[in-house]
Amino acid sequence: MESTGRSLAEAESSLEIRLFGQLSVRREGAALPLPSSRKARALLAYLALSPHPSTRSQLCDLLWDLPNDPRGELRWCLSKIRSLVDEPGRRRVQAQGDTLTLDVSDCFVDAVAVAQAAQQDFDTLTPERLKALAGLIAGDFLAGLEIDRNPVFESWLVTQRRRFRDLHAGLLKHLTGRLPDDEARIYLDRWLHLAPFDLLPHEAVLKALAAENRIREAEEHLTATARLFEAENLDFAPLRTAWRAARSRAAAAPASRAIGVRDPSAPAISLSLPVKPSIAVLPFTSMSNDPEDESFADGLTEDLITDLSRNAGLFVIARNSVFVYKGKSVDVRQVAQELGVRYVLEGSARRAAGRMRINAQLIDAVAGEHVWAERFDRTLEDIFAVQDEVNGRIVEALAGRLTAPAPRNRPNSLEAHDLCVHARALTEESPQTAREAYLLLKRAIELEPSYAEAHGLLAYNRWLAWTHFGEPEDPNRTEAVALAEKAVALDPNDAGCHYFFGTILAYDRRWPESDAAFARALEIDPNHADTWAALSDMSVLGGRIDDSLEQIDKALRLNPYPACWYFCHLGQAQYAAGDYERAVETLRRQETYRTNSRKFLAASLAQLGRRDEAAWEAEMFLVAHPHFTIGHWTNSQPLRDAAVRAHFVDGFRKAGLPE
Repeated sequence: MESTGRSLAEAESSLEIRLFGQLSVRREGAALPLPSSRKARALLAYLALSPHPSTRSQLCDLLWDLPNDPRGELRWCLSKIRSLVDEPGRRRVQAQGDTLTLDVSDCFVDAVAVAQAAQQDFDTLTPERLKALAGLIAGDFLAGLEIDRNPVFESWLVTQRRRFRDLHAGLLKHLTGRLPDDEARIYLDRWLHLAPFDLLPHEAVLKALAAENRIREAEEHLTATARLFEAENLDFAPLRTAWRAARSRAAAAPASRAIGVRDPSAPAISLSLPVKPSIAVLPFTSMSNDPEDESFADGLTEDLITDLSRNAGLFVIARNSVFVYKGKSVDVRQVAQELGVRYVLEGSARRAAGRMRINAQLIDAVAGEHVWAERFDRTLEDIFAVQDEVNGRIVEALAGRLTAPAPRNRPNSLEAHDLCVHARALTEESPQTAREAYLLLKRAIELEPSYAEAHGLLAYNRWLAWTHFGEPEDPNRTEAVALAEKAVALDPNDAGCHYFFGTILAYDRRWPESDAAFARALEIDPNHADTWAALSDMSVLGGRIDDSLEQIDKALRLNPYPACWYFCHLGQAQYAAGDYERAVETLRRQETYRTNSRKFLAASLAQLGRRDEAAWEAEMFLVAHPHFTIGHWTNSQPLRDAAVRAHFVDGFRKAGLPE
């Protein structure tokens, strides 16, 4: 185990802190005696994992239930920790004002190593790296370190144990799917032991046994699992359905088929949870009847989503998909199931007389527990500080010590921010609302010329004007490029600005710069669903069809209830892949039917030989877009691949669209 741990460190660490299993501290490989006080040990573990400085008051609340002198006890515990982790010339316990931090930058902390690897995404790691990480998890997080009558610490401990069990299960799931059969079975057994009530490892066992024609063993496993689930009053029917599908597929497949956790062609059991902690931020409820307060609550929700999604260690549902629940009385457990997340943040907001009151609560929808709840009474000028505080609390509760993303530039003018919030909702709706958004954004920039998001949204507004809303290409094209360039210069850490910039540069045929802008957007915010969706469009037109399908799939997982153009891009990618039946199914969805995606529907029908339907859809498309020609489309789109161009032109011609 020791060699495994050290192999994961960036360099040899003189000090190691092990949080999996029983807490231990080692210097140069030798175990150090720990303080006899459970609270001192708990404090050491909390500080080792915490990504942010903690105030003395927070630490007192964490570990002491109204003792006579909590600060005195805290000082005593800190003295024990210092004697353990500090070295000559190296003070790791650092105090600044009223805050305390344990600097572990030159230490090895097993839980931090696992959390940071999950932040990178397990999909990007080699099997050897995954095996080393799994080897670090020697037991439950802080096994045996419960402290009676300390509800705050117990809540933190339960949350962290649940989080690391989920990460451990994710590691085992990836290893099961990526290793040869014999080795994979070792990790599959561990996965089953860790998560006996999770459908996925049982499904993987049944698929493996079916592939090897070990039907009797599979049936025995199915029977035993049914008893297990029934004893806990859990629904077993989906696993029985999965077994029937696995047995049918195995009959037609070679017996040497490797173990896999999920086959894309298999019927879906349920929307499985991501390996990373996953969260949806429901629209905050406005506690007044003033429309301006409703806009304030919406803006708060959107900003929290934006800031949370920039944490690579989290999986965050996009704005469109959570706002479908606005104004509805919802069961958070149902919301979590529909969006495929574990955690839900909900809250309310009210502002009056220059002050605001915000209530927020974080709920584990799977366990049916509150992780934390808090009320903030502040002045309006503190709005961004409150957002940062809520964001920090969520990240600490769900993901522990992560590399903090670079901060976004915040506007100084709250009026400019309000105008931008209004414009976000109006920009894509229609030509009329886009013109209203244009005026709002111009005013926001007048109030605050250095407001990056306003410049980025205005650039996107001008791009939409000429590409979608029938306004002339010049001067809108030139203005869009200039505004987008200024937006990324004003705030290089705003993913949305880079997404706008990448889109606009593609239409300006500046391919390398466009590719770099999209890559930078996802580096800043890997949860930016709009960027993944837009990349799908660019990949289709560049001839990278498989990439396109993967990218739109990621976008739709992050944004299950998206804007209509997501389905346009999905249908376009399916057409480009020659999957015309699915393209027709996608493009006839209510969300995108009768929009400008109709030209792709007409082309798909034509390629299927359904000429009458194709002609009708083409005719209806031209009613809404009378100036469309095939030549204008091919000249205006950022097409990079001649074969893709010819494929679309062929479909348009067969549908009867004008040259």
